[in-house]
Amino acid sequence: MGKGSEFSEAKSQEDFGQQAMEGHDFEKALDHFRKSRQIFSQVGDKENEANQLNKMAHCLLNTSRPDEALTALHTTIELLEDIGNRNGMAMVFNNVGHLNVQFKRFDDALNAFQNARKIFNDLGDKYGVALQLGNIGSVYRDKAENKKALDFYSDAISIFEEIGDKLGTANQCANIGYIYAVDEKKDEALKWFKKALPLYVELQRNELAASTRHNIQNLSRSES
Repeated sequence: MGKGSEFSEAKSQEDFGQQAMEGHDFEKALDHFRKSRQIFSQVGDKENEANQLNKMAHCLLNTSRPDEALTALHTTIELLEDIGNRNGMAMVFNNVGHLNVQFKRFDDALNAFQNARKIFNDLGDKYGVALQLGNIGSVYRDKAENKKALDFYSDAISIFEEIGDKLGTANQCANIGYIYAVDEKKDEALKWFKKALPLYVELQRNELAASTRHNIQNLSRSES
């Protein structure tokens, strides 16, 4: 089989896998992605091999195999590093971080988000940096290290405001409000929720606006 025909076979397997995944038959999809990954590996196509591993990770997560999914994602990062795709690496580190948060592996999550932040910083991607600062803040929140959480949320807001990202700003304001509410600092919590609310309204993020209004109402009742 020539290299061209091998590539065609790999793409066919990928297409079959995609169809199975869209039909929520994750075991079947996983089998096809494994076959396509093997062929791409044999022909030295690291970019497409990384894509297959990323899809395999999605299937593994949906079949309750998180550790195998993490292994696939870490291999994806190695392949992307080999071909110099640093933006792709950062995005996969972000996914690794969220997956570790899901399973309460907070130190591993912090490490992944910090790696993503460093790459986005090197690339000059301010939005990516701000997003990771918010992610890191949320990990510290989950670790009940609220002072560190507030510091990272504040740093994220500074960048989101600088680049004019109103949704990012609103989300971090709401995160800060939550921290102060947990710490029973109601005046501070209200201040931050009230900063978030008009931004959510302006952006027509109705569910987030409703949730923020609910938080404000609850805090206001407890004040009276």
